[in-house]
Amino acid sequence: MTFADEIAARYPDLNWVNLEVAWAYVDYIKEIAEDGASVPVLHACGERVLSRNPPPQPVNHIAFTIMKPAKDAKDWNTLAAWMSRVDPSLLSPAGMKLPDGKEGWSYLARWYHYRNMGLIGTGRAQEALPLCREAIEKFPNQYKFFAYDLARAYAGIGAYEKAAETFDELCRNVRPDFYHLFDYGKVVHQLGRPEEALGLMARAAKAGQRPEFMVGYFMDMGDIFKQVGRLDAARDHYTLATALRMRNSWSIPAELQQRLDENAIASIEDSVEELTYRCSRHWSDCETEPSPITTQYEREKPLEEGITGTIYLGHPEREYFFINPPGTDGYIGFKNELTWAPEDRSQVVFDVVPSFNRKKNEWAAKAANVRPTDNTPAK
Repeated sequence: MTFADEIAARYPDLNWVNLEVAWAYVDYIKEIAEDGASVPVLHACGERVLSRNPPPQPVNHIAFTIMKPAKDAKDWNTLAAWMSRVDPSLLSPAGMKLPDGKEGWSYLARWYHYRNMGLIGTGRAQEALPLCREAIEKFPNQYKFFAYDLARAYAGIGAYEKAAETFDELCRNVRPDFYHLFDYGKVVHQLGRPEEALGLMARAAKAGQRPEFMVGYFMDMGDIFKQVGRLDAARDHYTLATALRMRNSWSIPAELQQRLDENAIASIEDSVEELTYRCSRHWSDCETEPSPITTQYEREKPLEEGITGTIYLGHPEREYFFINPPGTDGYIGFKNELTWAPEDRSQVVFDVVPSFNRKKNEWAAKAANVRPTDNTPAK
């Protein structure tokens, strides 16, 4: 990079020199980003490139390299700044092919998502609304992300009824992530329904995420528990949020310290694990019946029916098997669901149904209703 700067200073009027220096910076910024450079450092390097008036292509590459860590750090000003410097006419709408053959995000879709988050995060949610709707139409494979952007944009302008409707539709169409449920709960709370808000947040808290990922939500839950008169639950959630921060050597925000003082919590003697267990009992009290979001998927009709494929049973003590249809990805199935004993590597007929993996906290597809073909022998 020192050599590149010296050459650029010596030949400022040679466009090809400036272009080569710009691409050198593209690689440099990408490398230091992968090494964990901070957002301000990345931003400063990017600004240095912009001072040379590079063409749009390297600027786009630099912008995407900076926008991802800015998003992760919730540095909305930096995200918005680099989002505005992208030339979207140069971005492909075609999704990148993943190793499993499926289609991933396109650069244009990613730009829409970053743009929405940047606008919402910098208080310009009204501007994000038409972009969110446009992205939902253009990129149906990323519906979950753009519907979430749309719900947050509605909430950002105070249109909580619209935000709740959008969250409800999102949770009915796809498996929501824990933060979808938490933010849905915040919107419902704004609408004056604290008990319903706690039910949504409890389902999110029970989703199996590491407590560190939810530390910011526990104080919000404590506030709502306090509002509805469940003071022990409120204290437990304030204490859990504090214990998590202490264990990770994170600072205690002033608003959390204020709640500790108001509740006369001077010291914390219980472990994070004990506090999480105590809070989990409060969560169970908030959810007295099965989650409609979960049961909806469990009752859903098969995604595909009557598929033919080869079954691979593997070791006899293995609990699962695979079925590979010709020319497509295979599906996992579970031996305890088999109603007959097929031969290994024989042809079978099966259906594909949604399956919720509680350990991984994610929805997937599995093989079910496995049955013999006309020429499949059974043991």
